[in-house]
Order: sequence, then structure tokens, then C-alpha cells
Amino acid sequence: EPEETPEPEEASAEPPIIEEEEAIPAPSSRRSPVTRNTIPLPGESFAGNPDETAGGLSIEEKFDLEAQSRVGTEAGLTEEEKRLFSYFVPVRGMSEQLVEVLRNDREIKRDGTSQVGNLIVIGRKGSGKTVLAVDVVKAIQKSRKLKSGKVAIISAESLNKKDIPETVRKIHGGSLIIENAGKLSQPTIDALNMAMTTQTGNLLIVLEDQRQLLSGVIKKNPNFAKKFTSRLEVPIFINDELVTFGQAYAKEHGYKIEEMAILALYSRIDAMQREDHAVTVAEVKDIMDTAFVKSKKNSMKRTMTNLFKSRDKSDRILLMEEDFAK
Repeated sequence: EPEETPEPEEASAEPPIIEEEEAIPAPSSRRSPVTRNTIPLPGESFAGNPDETAGGLSIEEKFDLEAQSRVGTEAGLTEEEKRLFSYFVPVRGMSEQLVEVLRNDREIKRDGTSQVGNLIVIGRKGSGKTVLAVDVVKAIQKSRKLKSGKVAIISAESLNKKDIPETVRKIHGGSLIIENAGKLSQPTIDALNMAMTTQTGNLLIVLEDQRQLLSGVIKKNPNFAKKFTSRLEVPIFINDELVTFGQAYAKEHGYKIEEMAILALYSRIDAMQREDHAVTVAEVKDIMDTAFVKSKKNSMKRTMTNLFKSRDKSDRILLMEEDFAK
């Protein structure tokens, strides 16, 4: 079970872990690596038959989770890793990033300290970066053959109030995930930097925050930063990827989104996109949770009228178009 512990900070090694000049393209200009089709801009809709997307694919084919998981296979993820990272595998570039982080961890020569091999996870608020950090820690601990490695999640603000050497001692040999790492105080950074040079049992430290908030810590603390030799960056999700996330989230909770309901979910997401706000996975999660509740309310009516199948062949509850109505 996650327990509170200290948190580390991010790094600017060679090459820098975070480069300020790196530009993140606007979501409307990106292309999906799976469909190769430009995603409609807010206000646009699918052309032609509403049951078809560009390229003549049906909605079900376009958003086939099994087909999209092949992206992970091609990048080099195992079947188990694809299941673990199911929310992120279909997202542009994430499978490749994950493969690189896991490879880097396997190749590091450890000496019992935490001077190398630590990780920075960058992402906007609501991007799922903490979920990703936890999943990566699980994968690394399995790769290291740690059967019961401790995993501690703590905010920078909480860590700033703790005794750092004692905290590191408590999670010896485990993993420490520091949320909002850009808020680490200088005394905490100095103490953590020192503690990482001691025998920590190869403690893995993960710093996670938004890019701009973390960059200041990195710039001011180069010796601390160089201990973080791997990076994951969650991009801004485009509409297709947000729909796919919704499908994966539904599957995990025993649901499947019916074909016309996929269009309804896409429309809900598209209507929420604004020039100054890109929809996050947290917002899609809220839409899905509401759809689960509506489905339960509507299921009795559907069963009585017998107008709809209520489950698919895998016995998952079908989410219908009306479940996504506002």
C-alpha cells in the first residue's frame, strides 16, 4: 500500500531532461499514429456517413482497443506491460518512451545508492501522470525482481516538513513518488540530494509535475538534477486518444461503449475543447463515471422494452448513446 515518503526533483543531465525550448504542438495540429488522420478541429464533424470516419473505417474499427495495442507491440512492450500501461499505449510516442525508460533501468549499473536511474514524469494537470508514475514503478520493480517493494507517494509540500534521512531510511529499497515536485524547498532538495548518495537500497525516486513548474528546480540544482537520468512526458491528448482512454477505462470497469455511443463521447469531448483549454483524461474520467451511473438507471428500462442488448459477448455492460447525454 502506498505510504507517505519524501520526494525528489527533476534533472537536467546531458542532454537535459527538460529543455525549455521544446515546443509542444497544439492538439489540433497533431496526427494520430494509429489512424494517420488529422483529428477534426472543434466544431468540425466526421464527413459523410456518420457511422464512418475518414478512410472508410467504421467507428468500431477506428477505436478498436486490440488493434491499437499493436502500437505497443511494435514499440517493444510485452503483453503484460501493454495491459499495465493500457491507458497510455495508444497515445502518440508513449509506448516508445516507456520502452526506453524500462530499458534504461535494466542497463544501469547500481551500487546501492540512488545517484543514477531516477525518473522525471512531466504532464499537465489532469493528464494522468501520477497513474503513469505508479504503473512505471510497478513495471520497474517487477523487472528488478522486487516481490514486495515499498511504494510511497507524497506531495512536495508534505515532504518539506519531514526528516529526509529518516524518510529515505523507511522506504529503503523501494520507490518514492513526489507529486508537485516543483514545490520542493531548497533545504529539502539539499537533504534529499545528500541522502541519495548513501546506501538507499537502490531506492527509485520519481519527480512529477508540470514542465514549467519543475524546470526552476532543475536549473538551480544541477547536481540533484543529474541523478534523474530518465524522463517521461505525457502529451496533450487529442480527441481520438481521449476516446480511446474512455474505452480502456470502461473496459477496466466491466463496460463496453457501443458504436453510436463512441460518437456521442467524441462529440462531448469535442464540445469541451477550447482555444485556451485542452480536455484532460481527468475530465473524460468524469464523463465515463457519469455514464456508468446513467447506464445503471437506464438498464432496467432497456431490459423491460428489450430494445437493446444490455451486454456484449464478453458479458460487459454496454454503454449506449443516451448514457452520454448531458
